[in-house]
Amino acid sequence: MAKIAAVSMEVACDTQANVEKFEKYIREAAAQDVDLIVFPECSLQGLPIGLTAIESPKAFKLHEVAEQVPNGENVQKVIALAKENNIYVVWSMVEQDQERFDVLYNTCVLVGPEGYIGKYRKVHQALAERLYMYPGNGEYPVFDTRIGKVGLSVCFDKAYPEVARILAIQGAEIIVAPTAWRCMDRTDEDPDFRLANIFAFSRAMENMVFYVEATHAGPCRMGHSRIIGPNPIQICATTGYDEGMAVAEVDIQQEILNARLAAMAGSDLLKDRKPGTYSILTENNPYVLNYGLPHDDVQTTEIFEEE
Repeated sequence: MAKIAAVSMEVACDTQANVEKFEKYIREAAAQDVDLIVFPECSLQGLPIGLTAIESPKAFKLHEVAEQVPNGENVQKVIALAKENNIYVVWSMVEQDQERFDVLYNTCVLVGPEGYIGKYRKVHQALAERLYMYPGNGEYPVFDTRIGKVGLSVCFDKAYPEVARILAIQGAEIIVAPTAWRCMDRTDEDPDFRLANIFAFSRAMENMVFYVEATHAGPCRMGHSRIIGPNPIQICATTGYDEGMAVAEVDIQQEILNARLAAMAGSDLLKDRKPGTYSILTENNPYVLNYGLPHDDVQTTEIFEEE
């Protein structure tokens, strides 16, 4: 059995204030014997950027607050909290590249009782995010922990089923998703909120894994941080659009077995895939536009290349 927590949090453009909230929730979770706690996207420093255009003051602010991973001052503070409280902690943040000071990433970080474990740089960028930060290089990592194998993703990645599928076929049992999804109406009927739900539940269902999404609370944010099981069933969630922490105790491996062996009349959606029929998805197929990563090795295959 393992306990998982997903935090819905109002994030300020104030690193110190956010770290204080991290500490508050980590200590609350530890008091409940939580094994893994997940915080929202860019929740360490905040996300002071616009949605549709680059704004120089905000761009400078991002560079001002960015930190390297794992050596940044506040990253080290969270590592210390994880060690002290014997808990795994996941969040997303603005990371500064270690070799180029002008390059920033939106990075998901996993730390735990043993210290720094690993990171993932967000690949799929929404709206103006791509104007401020670089995408990751397409490495989708899965890490072993004492409660199971954890795959890292960030927010808009959930709109692309390939991300969760790659994590699942690498053995991920829990996919974590720090998120900052916007919902302008702040109602359950908001189209963006409904879309966010569809994506999250689909990623859990089609891979028969746990999906843990931690979101921003407050104005124009979706709230409803949640833990979704592999069936998929929402095991628990925070209340509405307010701050809070959802906590669930789950038997990770047993619930995955239940889903893959008994749900949908025993249809294991991973086992029953037919990868040999998916050749159009491969980079060598002449009908697929392939923009290779990283940026200095871009390849483009024209869609009508066949003679």
